[in-house]
Amino acid sequence: MGEKSGYVELRHVNKYYGDFQASKDVNISIPRGKLVALLGPSGSGKTTILRMIAGLETPDSGDIVIDGKIVNDVSGSERGIGFVFQSYALFRYMTVYDNIAFGLRVKKAGKEEIRERVTELLKLVGCEGLEKRFPSQLSGGQRQRVAFARALAPNPRILLLDEPFAAIDAKIRLELRTWLREMITKLHITSIFVTHDQDEAIEVADDIIVTNHGRVEQAGTPQELYRNPATPFVARFIGNSVPVKNYNEFRFFDPAGPDSVAILRPEFLSVFKKGENIQYSKSAEDAVVEDIIFRGSALEIRVRLHGNLLSAIRSINDPPVEIGETVEVFIYRLFLLNGDAVSIEDNRSLRRESVVI
Repeated sequence: MGEKSGYVELRHVNKYYGDFQASKDVNISIPRGKLVALLGPSGSGKTTILRMIAGLETPDSGDIVIDGKIVNDVSGSERGIGFVFQSYALFRYMTVYDNIAFGLRVKKAGKEEIRERVTELLKLVGCEGLEKRFPSQLSGGQRQRVAFARALAPNPRILLLDEPFAAIDAKIRLELRTWLREMITKLHITSIFVTHDQDEAIEVADDIIVTNHGRVEQAGTPQELYRNPATPFVARFIGNSVPVKNYNEFRFFDPAGPDSVAILRPEFLSVFKKGENIQYSKSAEDAVVEDIIFRGSALEIRVRLHGNLLSAIRSINDPPVEIGETVEVFIYRLFLLNGDAVSIEDNRSLRRESVVI
């Protein structure tokens, strides 16, 4: 997400609401044609960033740049923005056809041009045949597709989506995620969407910008953020992370300072039945199974180790374990947080075994 390739940029942007600072020296650069997620907890400043790009809010200092031009004083309607809201915001008393045509009529487009564009968009979003229906006659997924078509109708340069799937039930949400990604790839339109759902961001976005308390914590591809968190907040926020205070009690890890905190994710450890594991048996530790959660394709096994309740994923094809059973746990790696620094620590026995191999 380099500076030179930025189609949409925020440069040293600050935004206050009274005494509350919603954006703190925000610097982001979004390349043309990318689908980028603004990800963070509630109140982290992600929606404020979206609204400033849209021209619905004005920064108190700093610049909003689109295609190399500072647009701070350019009205939202002149920025070439399409906006999709969480609540669809379709006009209830207009048909699907009229909803999609709305932006084109505002631009004084001709009847034939409108008809062609609406027909083209209905096909694009998979809603052919629904032209005469009203929003109340559509499913949640259909409404969001129509909202998407309405935003795209005037050919915007940038598409902004505010929690676009929040009001839709889980199964349809999964379908719409895949659909949105395919649409954006096909249209090659620069798109920015706000979400607090990391699964959504990781699955859909080309790049993710993580916000926290008005600051940008880290920006990069989903893989970069997942594998190499730059700050303690990102290490805790991305992945199903569990903090571990008494890190030095875990076997085969180099000792760390007294203020260090370790972060463990389910994929960082394996649970084995007694006698099942051969490769790491000398380095595994005994733990007791406290809970087993069926996740459909796998089991989440929760074990108590050195006073910490840790989660591991186990295949449903592996020999079954039971609550109360003593099992062996092997920890491959962990994140170590020291002040503002994050490091990845590997189990020492992995180094030794790789030498043997």
